[in-house]
Amino acid sequence: MIHREVADGLERLWNVRVNCIWEADESSRHGEVYIFDHVFKQECTNSDVYGSVVKPLVDSFMEGFNATIFAYGQTSSGKTHTILGNKTDPGLFQLVSNQLFQHVADQVDKRYLIRCSYIEIYNEKINDLLDKSNQGLTIREDIKGNVLLDAREAVVDNVDKVMENMMQGNKIRRVAATRMNERSSRSHTIFRIILESKDANQKDGPVHISYLNLMDLAGSERVSLTKAAGERLKEGANINKSLSVLGNVIRQLSEGKEFISYRDSKLTRLLSQALGGNAKSLIIGNVTLAAEEETRSTPEFAQSTKTVKNKTKVNILSATEETLQGYQNLTRDLETRLKSRQLS
Repeated sequence: MIHREVADGLERLWNVRVNCIWEADESSRHGEVYIFDHVFKQECTNSDVYGSVVKPLVDSFMEGFNATIFAYGQTSSGKTHTILGNKTDPGLFQLVSNQLFQHVADQVDKRYLIRCSYIEIYNEKINDLLDKSNQGLTIREDIKGNVLLDAREAVVDNVDKVMENMMQGNKIRRVAATRMNERSSRSHTIFRIILESKDANQKDGPVHISYLNLMDLAGSERVSLTKAAGERLKEGANINKSLSVLGNVIRQLSEGKEFISYRDSKLTRLLSQALGGNAKSLIIGNVTLAAEEETRSTPEFAQSTKTVKNKTKVNILSATEETLQGYQNLTRDLETRLKSRQLS
């Protein structure tokens, strides 16, 4: 339970044991026991979570598989702490970066190029958190169906540079105080790490290219609890709408529907590869044991995702494809610089 809940004298409404979570009130009409691959008690640290479920996904990412990690849950349930952490309990940003650059240092027979981007979805508008002038980004798709954004991609060669870009983006990310949370995220964010690698001894050899998305989803909100009004109310409505569309997409995928409504929100459009596509995905459901209905919605959502099947593969570019992609990246970089000069 968080400090606010303890201070308010709230009771524990959920039980946790091994890999199960269920409501403590046996008379509740919702008597389901939710079973998952892992359930972590509140005493567990981010490092515990990382070692058990995140590290294997990062291993796959470094082998050439795309990967996405979601932090999902109601407002004030601890999603941002899971992603960002603090000095005594580092978050996934820090832990992923540590593992990645340790791997690079160990692979002396390979060459690596690592880039990162950071965007937010705020009121259904995509903004570049690494370039304040690059707002209202347009979603595009390549011939293979990959979703593309003209977001700034910063080249990074050590952990500190990754963290610098993360902190730079967090300075302009939308947060605000609500009754439920002193620093409530008002936008969804996606921090993407792109990894390219090739054999150092093969000049024209193939290139492995993969991405890892770290997603901090803004929490669903009930106006009766947040007491939101004005701009906060509009933000909350857009957050709830995009999460509702996400739930619809998950349901359509789990039911094997032919048409999937990815285009109904910017969030699901960007997640089309992570949901039913070419990526390994992990959902970390953050809950608070002092809330009944809000907490129930998180395990219900997480259970619905267990039947979604992705089609993953190692991503390899031939020498010709690598050259072509290099030209495309250069063109986008020049277009972004030209746009920045025009705005200034």
